[in-house]
Amino acid sequence: MKMSSRDVRKQVSKPFQVPHSLLVYFRSELYKAISFVMVAFVGLFAFFDLIAEVDRLSLPGTSWFYYFIAVLLGLPARVYEIAPIAALIGSIYALVQLAASSELTAMRAAGLSTTSMLKMLVRIAAGVVVITVLFGEGVAPLAERAAVPMRAKALGYEVDRDFRSGYWMRDTYSAPDAESRVRFVNFDSFNKDGELLKLEYYELDPESRIRAWVRAESAKFDPDSGDWELRNVLLQRYFDEAVNNPDAARAGLTIQASEFESLDTMRWTSNLSPELLTGLFVRPDRMSAWQLYNYSKFLSSNLQATDNIDLAFAKKIMYPFAILIMMMISLPFAYLHFRSGSVSVKVFAGIMIGVGFHLVNNLFSHLSMVASFPPFVSAALPSLLGFVVGMGALWWVSQPAPWRTLNVLRNR
Repeated sequence: MKMSSRDVRKQVSKPFQVPHSLLVYFRSELYKAISFVMVAFVGLFAFFDLIAEVDRLSLPGTSWFYYFIAVLLGLPARVYEIAPIAALIGSIYALVQLAASSELTAMRAAGLSTTSMLKMLVRIAAGVVVITVLFGEGVAPLAERAAVPMRAKALGYEVDRDFRSGYWMRDTYSAPDAESRVRFVNFDSFNKDGELLKLEYYELDPESRIRAWVRAESAKFDPDSGDWELRNVLLQRYFDEAVNNPDAARAGLTIQASEFESLDTMRWTSNLSPELLTGLFVRPDRMSAWQLYNYSKFLSSNLQATDNIDLAFAKKIMYPFAILIMMMISLPFAYLHFRSGSVSVKVFAGIMIGVGFHLVNNLFSHLSMVASFPPFVSAALPSLLGFVVGMGALWWVSQPAPWRTLNVLRNR
């Protein structure tokens, strides 16, 4: 039976349908390459983390065993950090291998267009994004929180502090039937059991007059009641004598201190919680988006700066798009197998692109802090720039004769 010219045109113009088997094959090849690159990079960074504290771990009272566990617990955070670079290099390697074996050439000859390849790559990248988000929002924050006391056990009895005076935080608390109080809380460190050591706070009323001073040897959080249990407490209260003594008010001596009280234990109700205190010991980029949101909200309610926390939150939201764009950038490399350059050169180029993206991302982060750019603008600009460059490169290499087009543009 002969086909009319109209039927032939319909058959030719019919869009190419990507078979499920082809999608599965592409997915397996890309996932294997990305997994291999991920394992290599994670192992390399784990080795660097392991030797970073060699000098300190040689001192008495330290433990290599606990530090090794802390390094292992830090691997999920490394997976999340390396995901864009691993996705780029792994995708480039897999696509270049398919191009070198002429498999992509055969697929394109069978009707697989650039648009179909791009759509297929986006579907495959969605799986990588989901796995990365699970690591970044679920596994990594829990593992990092467990790694903090392990690191404390490994390096001694306490975690290093940034200042000689310890850690300072501002806490606003309002009891149901009392006026709101502002507390300036300080603690020296915390031990391997998660207890705050040498805690001290000053409590002020809404008029910024001091009302109480409390010092405790340690503080342990009770998850059942949501309060802190202070041990070996020294307490001093301050009263406003102007309320009952007008002569004291006229003399300017309105605050009277009580005698010191010594208590074995004391319940302390505060908005501070171990989840919020995590922001002091864990880098913001290793916290989940939910933790960053709560921490930023807490700092804002206490009139504290949140620039670095808001930027880390914005980068967390934009991070999945960065992984997707990195895999899309790898597609132009599949069209270069007829031109000069071996597989190793193309993989090296992919490494340079990944490192360049990482540097540009950090550069925009610092610029946002200096120039006061909105956090989401600073977090989105590197990914947007990568998307434009990647799509431009894909259009260029998919042209029948891109270098000839360049010559034509030069001769104009």
